[in-house]
Amino acid sequence: MVSLEHFILLSSAIIACQGTSSTHENKKGTCKAPVLENGRHVPNKVLFEVGEWLQYHCDEGYMTAERNIVENVQCLSSGWSSVPQCSGIVCSFQPKRGLDKLHLVYSSGPVAKFSCNDGFILKGSEISQCYYYGWDPPLPTCQDSSERVKCPPPPQPMNTHDITLKSVYFSGDKENIKCKPGFQLYGSQLVICKNGRWTSPPQCVFLHECDDPPSILFGALDSASIKPAYHSGSVVMYKCNDGFEITGLNEIICINGKWSSAPTCISDGCTLSKETMITRGIALENAPAQISEGESVEFHCIGNMVPSQSLTVTCKDGEIHYPQCIIPDSDSCKVSIDKIAQNNLVLPKSASMGKAYSNGDRIPTRCKTNYFRASPSLIVECLNGKMIYPKCAQEKPCRINQDILDENFLEFDPNYDYKVYFEDGEIIHFMCKAGYTTITETTGLCVKEDIIYPVCHEICK
Repeated sequence: MVSLEHFILLSSAIIACQGTSSTHENKKGTCKAPVLENGRHVPNKVLFEVGEWLQYHCDEGYMTAERNIVENVQCLSSGWSSVPQCSGIVCSFQPKRGLDKLHLVYSSGPVAKFSCNDGFILKGSEISQCYYYGWDPPLPTCQDSSERVKCPPPPQPMNTHDITLKSVYFSGDKENIKCKPGFQLYGSQLVICKNGRWTSPPQCVFLHECDDPPSILFGALDSASIKPAYHSGSVVMYKCNDGFEITGLNEIICINGKWSSAPTCISDGCTLSKETMITRGIALENAPAQISEGESVEFHCIGNMVPSQSLTVTCKDGEIHYPQCIIPDSDSCKVSIDKIAQNNLVLPKSASMGKAYSNGDRIPTRCKTNYFRASPSLIVECLNGKMIYPKCAQEKPCRINQDILDENFLEFDPNYDYKVYFEDGEIIHFMCKAGYTTITETTGLCVKEDIIYPVCHEICK
């Protein structure tokens, strides 16, 4: 036989240890997850930020310091708001209960049997068991058989619906305890008046409600997980679209109004379609059946077709956007890599050397480093089947100054191409304006960055 006095000693030891924290320090505004024996906590992670809540559940046969099986603690700047701990369920019993002389007959683990002195009748169950909320059924009493035992008003735990009270309660009377919306019931819903005492009431634990679960790219919620509302502890599951694989856990849990981190769906690659390549006028040497996510491939055009866009594409998010090759027309142009080099030009990355450009298409360019514009603009243009290229020179070009032309009564010779920029050493052909003449040549010369202009004089009358 095991004496219940052993449970009393255990209860005292638990109270003495409550001041010990499993978190000795709080660095950088975080709390370290407690080492919780005989229980578990959610969410299951190592560090919690200040303001976050942790909910812990004690295993069967264990209880919190407040005689609950579920409790919430919050991470504060000084550490956890209280020490999460799960200790063995214990109940106290005083061998002598006043004049009624209630005695312990025997105990076996948490179950005990009681009896009364001669001359007293035991009221209640002679067998009781120790639970996290105390003895159940409540410990019996020893009373005169002629007494009719009354109970006080039934207990009204926090977060429960109000009970419609009767004027008086006697042994055997019962009441149902119901939690308010948003709270979950732990323990027996029914309380019973037994020998002047009510059985232990249940506990109503607040359930923080979460918003709808977050959506994820290339995946969706499992339809079986969808609910009208999501309370604390609710779990939903995700699945990925075809061609994608899930990373991380495929489920998330609602903890105190917030969802744990959602998983992600990543592509397992792109499948190449030979039919699509044929319809797009493209081909790929030694084409594999599939390429990996992030991998790039470069197609080429079939036959005499030319690309209408870049032929290099990348597998992204499980999709590949195929380029298009077309049959060139008589007015189309191609960029010449030799002409680009001869004119010291640099094409933008968006330009394609093999692409067929239509009449009127324009490509902006720039000069190579340490080269200077020697053309009115830096635009490569397709005109009537011919590609027109601007030019960049290594020396800074000479630029026509309209003010000097006016001062010297000059204008351009219409027999020569009009230009704004001229290279070093290049001859520039002018002519005098009407009513003016010159005794020298009407040609100018570009020297380094300056132009030597001829001078015209008014004709004498």
